[in-house]
Amino acid sequence: MVALPPLAAAAPTRTIVVAAAVCITIFLFFSFGSGVQKPAFDSSSWRANREMPDSEHIMSDIQNSTLGFEKIFVINLPERSDKRDAFSLAASLSNITVDYVDGVKGETVVNVSLPHGQEHRGFKEPMLGSWRAHMNTIRMMVEDGISSAIIMEDDIDWDINIKSQLSDFSHGSRFLQNESISDQTHSPYGDGWDVLWLGHCHDDLDEADQRTYVIQNDPTVPAVDRLQMNNPDFLHQWPDHSRVVHVVGKPICTYAYALSYRGAQKILYALSVKELRGLFDNALSWWCTDKHQNARCLDAHPSYFVPHKAIGGVGKNSDNNPTIGNTQDKAETKNIRFSTRLNLEQLLTGRTDYYDSYPPELSIASNADIVEW
Repeated sequence: MVALPPLAAAAPTRTIVVAAAVCITIFLFFSFGSGVQKPAFDSSSWRANREMPDSEHIMSDIQNSTLGFEKIFVINLPERSDKRDAFSLAASLSNITVDYVDGVKGETVVNVSLPHGQEHRGFKEPMLGSWRAHMNTIRMMVEDGISSAIIMEDDIDWDINIKSQLSDFSHGSRFLQNESISDQTHSPYGDGWDVLWLGHCHDDLDEADQRTYVIQNDPTVPAVDRLQMNNPDFLHQWPDHSRVVHVVGKPICTYAYALSYRGAQKILYALSVKELRGLFDNALSWWCTDKHQNARCLDAHPSYFVPHKAIGGVGKNSDNNPTIGNTQDKAETKNIRFSTRLNLEQLLTGRTDYYDSYPPELSIASNADIVEW
């Protein structure tokens, strides 16, 4: 156990660090920008429901109850009341507001409604239901004109410092879109993105655009040798305790992802109206990395949202693969130091001896240093 206060408490110092990072960004942009082929990001993807805010106000939106997005949607099968109970409690203790969307049973999806490429029901029923639930949520964004939203699975966990983490991420996302912190935008994350892949199980750098925004000495990132990732060598390129924001390369798993309104339109077309070439996460990954789609997808490594494994028997933690897995004797959340779900009791009782899943890392400074490469 360790008594480390949430990073938001160090805001004045963080502001100085970030201000220095912006100067570095400007220097790198003018010194080396002409030698890098950068995508043409624009703000036409936004269906705004308010006047253009000033830059200081929009950056503070990350501290609101929807993390700077218009909505947060959580997909949950109605019968999994246990998952909804746990998610609602964790969200309330993080001052996060969510809207639940009903999960879908695959057997309720009729053949005639399937996209081209799936006429023979090539997926297992749970996977088919998962795809339909995501498409229902994305269609809702399009129908209701929602400018941006995070879509999450119902077993997701996050660090108790998530708002501070996403503030750092927003600097990286804007850097990759060639937008400075002072630029006026509708979103604190910039206006040129389609997908922010905030929860994944694997990714790599994009082959064409290998720019990275590296958050060094991040006290919420475990040492790289302790991270449990599908591609552990990826982060060895940078110092320990680094988080890297970059254009997606080969993302897998849709634990949590944000869409802009235009991104939702594009994906509703590509993964339902036009065709469906694979499981939802694979299809979204292929779309993001298809250079003909003019897709604008960014993520961070390690990711901010990951599944929490609750104590229970086989099938407790997966609705897509209910017969796969082992009995979970101990609750765990991988790759997150100060898990919200593992600190529910501390948050409820006002204790500050937060449970640290990676306790040897006590010598790290309490503020992240930002470096663009």
